[in-house]
Amino acid sequence: MRQIECFLACCDQRSFTAAARSLNLVQSAVSTSVARLEHELGARLFDRTPRTLELTEAGRALITPARAMLRARRDIIDAVDATRGQVRGEVVMGSLMNIHSFDLATVIAGMHHRYPEVTIQMRQSISGTAGNLAGLRDGSLDLALLIGTVTEIPGITLHQISAETLVLCTAPTHPLAGRRFRAADLDGVRFIDYAPGWSIRSVTDSRFPTRRPVIEVADQGIALELAAADFGVTLVAKSVADRARDTIVYSEAADPIPWLVAVGHDAQRTPSNAARAVIQALGTGSRI
Repeated sequence: MRQIECFLACCDQRSFTAAARSLNLVQSAVSTSVARLEHELGARLFDRTPRTLELTEAGRALITPARAMLRARRDIIDAVDATRGQVRGEVVMGSLMNIHSFDLATVIAGMHHRYPEVTIQMRQSISGTAGNLAGLRDGSLDLALLIGTVTEIPGITLHQISAETLVLCTAPTHPLAGRRFRAADLDGVRFIDYAPGWSIRSVTDSRFPTRRPVIEVADQGIALELAAADFGVTLVAKSVADRARDTIVYSEAADPIPWLVAVGHDAQRTPSNAARAVIQALGTGSRI
């Protein structure tokens, strides 16, 4: 099982050093475990290049059954723990930047006090919600925070955490400052965008196709700073805009844009006892 864990960590991190760091092991232990697994299977799983580990055909074929092995081990532990009323284990959860509609830190701290043997491993995808969904579907994530305008996602079970709206943020002197806006109001307007894959980007692409994108950023804090400097306008969740009210003005759409935060898991996989405890904590966590 340690060899399988090391193999999957290398799949996720694409380097022995980063994989070792994620497992709290020394690099030599990880590379040796993978080498032993390759020897036992009689196949090379990675091509070692100077920059990264590249999966071979055999390596790619091993990912799904390897993840199934770890889930089977988790299910065995869960079954035994349930007879003793215990909740323990690791939960790998996809996180997101700029979530301020509830107090995630307080939720995690509360989880630790109630279930000290549960470990939450947070993962951040550069492609936002799209990356988290991919992680749920390929089994690399047990749970993931998801945001968007919909209440249903095919193949994913959602547990809603909070609800608010998206707002348009501008400099105080901008012509759209402080007034309700419609899609037509953004025709040709300089717009501060986010990367493809982000849920907000999906909203702006569908609702404001005639905006004038002038930059793509990967941080809503920078987007708000640019808006405050009158470089353009941007769309963020109201809870995020509230944190920048000293420098920007924000306004609701004439047809308010709902913005939902949920925790999700693959509908075909039963969450572990530890994952269910995390879902319950997030569902009853501290709201802002």
